[in-house]
Amino acid sequence: MQVAVEGIVETLRGVPPARFQPGEVCARLQGVMLDPRTLQKYLHFAARRYTRNLIYRDEIFELLALCWEPHTESPIHNHAGQLCWLSIQTGELRLENFTSLDGPGPGSNIRLVPHGGIERAPKGILDLQQGDQAIHRVSNPFDERAVSLHVYSRPFDTCIAYDLDGNTAREMRLQYHSIDGKLVRPEQRQ
Repeated sequence: MQVAVEGIVETLRGVPPARFQPGEVCARLQGVMLDPRTLQKYLHFAARRYTRNLIYRDEIFELLALCWEPHTESPIHNHAGQLCWLSIQTGELRLENFTSLDGPGPGSNIRLVPHGGIERAPKGILDLQQGDQAIHRVSNPFDERAVSLHVYSRPFDTCIAYDLDGNTAREMRLQYHSIDGKLVRPEQRQ
């Protein structure tokens, strides 16, 4: 059964806040296939980078479409202690996990070591990361574009970004490339 993007938003809005946890969200979205036509207005790509496109946000969760050009990657980052689910809609992505030997940061002398991941993540819902030590990078090292849906609970506007070479971690402000399908001018980006 294919569901419109709005149907996924309504399904997630139906989860009581106290039950917005990995098992409950995965169970409600299990087997749900997104109608790609309803996602189209949220798909905005940019040369040599990935984009974060806001579909819906309230105080419990936000739903984003991330658009990945070939050979693009996120910085190594955490999710500010929040829950995250990822669903790959088209293409393939690499998911890399890291462990900090020195706490989550920010600061200097923050050493990270690789801690598993998925070389070619399949389509579908994955319970990706949770907690302060959930440090990872998502990338599209492949030759085709990719699109992923991300659910974050609770929404957050900053996270910690890590520099492997410099052993540093700094707070990074997150920005949307589009909101509700409309491009955001650079000076308006949150």
